Amino acid sequence: MSTATTTRIVPSIQQVPQALWDEKLAQGHPFKSAAFLSCLEDSFPERKFGYLVMSQGEDVVGLAVITEERLDLTLLMPDRVGALAKGVRRVMPGFLSLGLGMVGTFETAQRHWWYDARKLSEHDFAQALLEACDTVCTDSALLLVRDFMEGLPEDLRLQSWFLERGFKPVANHPMAMVTLDGMSSEQHFQRLKKKSRQNLRKKLKDAEALGFQVERVRDFRPLIDACYPLYLQVHEGASEFKRNPFPRAFFETLAERMPGTSSFLTLRTKEGELIAFILTGTGGGVHNPFLIGMDYARTEGTPAYYLLLWKELEHAALHGCRVADLGLTSYFVKQTVGADLEGMTMAARLQSPWLRPLINPLLPLLLSEKQPQERRRFRVSTSDEGDQPPSHKAA
Repeated sequence: MSTATTTRIVPSIQQVPQALWDEKLAQGHPFKSAAFLSCLEDSFPERKFGYLVMSQGEDVVGLAVITEERLDLTLLMPDRVGALAKGVRRVMPGFLSLGLGMVGTFETAQRHWWYDARKLSEHDFAQALLEACDTVCTDSALLLVRDFMEGLPEDLRLQSWFLERGFKPVANHPMAMVTLDGMSSEQHFQRLKKKSRQNLRKKLKDAEALGFQVERVRDFRPLIDACYPLYLQVHEGASEFKRNPFPRAFFETLAERMPGTSSFLTLRTKEGELIAFILTGTGGGVHNPFLIGMDYARTEGTPAYYLLLWKELEHAALHGCRVADLGLTSYFVKQTVGADLEGMTMAARLQSPWLRPLINPLLPLLLSEKQPQERRRFRVSTSDEGDQPPSHKAA
């Protein structure tokens, strides 16, 4: 006799079985974990969070995270439009903003759901997920279900369910992933194509000549005051994937709640001046350089980014991580150090049934992200002669 399925929607990750969330949905990723989502909840109080929990008896058989917030459309427009909007918003607070509901968050990627296919049908889970979106996203004009991985048949089947119900496919930024699977950084370096090895070796030698000093800092709370302005420089200069910045309190909360998995990788000049950092998470076989900050006046034209990225890969390999999640954007450099680009798509639909027939067909054109060119990353054969691994002196 089958057990009836019950559905709950709760407003906080604290009300979700957190160990199950980390096992089934985060799958070891430190910055998709329950602890990380609790940091997001506290850092973005204006955002609505909802968590779908499906159960059969005492067994949880489905989970998902849903968010709703106001999307500032000026982030997608020229700076002068943003300046104009600030003035208008004094009398019209919602000017050039859009209510956006999502399965997922702006800060996380790949799957934002899980269900036990042995106990729950794809249709029943997808139907419950859509109903949960309608419950949570009451003020949204646009709904996004993200992210469907292009290489996973089960993701594409679930996406098809939404497409059959009036959603449109939208291309997201791809993920840059370096698969290590037990390799050392030296072994990974040797499998890169010759041009990448030569490029990387030159960058690291240049960094050594400049006297750059790299250090990983576990308790990074004393560095937040110096690093936060560097993060804002990068955030404000971003040309892709623009969004609202993390508040300073996010870094403090993360340091307190995830001391064993989060760290800063800092970059200093030979005189000891801090000029860049990366906020990184490591755990569960996944290494994720998450946020970067740079003093552009001091790092422009230098190999700072190459050095930091390679040091992150060395750290991932040293700690036996199966994969380094290098995130979105800056794909040329990330492919140089051996990243695969894993395609992600979303399903989008206007919430208004009146506007849907008119605007929905335009959503793929309006919302799809331009896809980067994929480059060859590794040696074609052993005839592409080897080279010595990069220097470890710039550390």
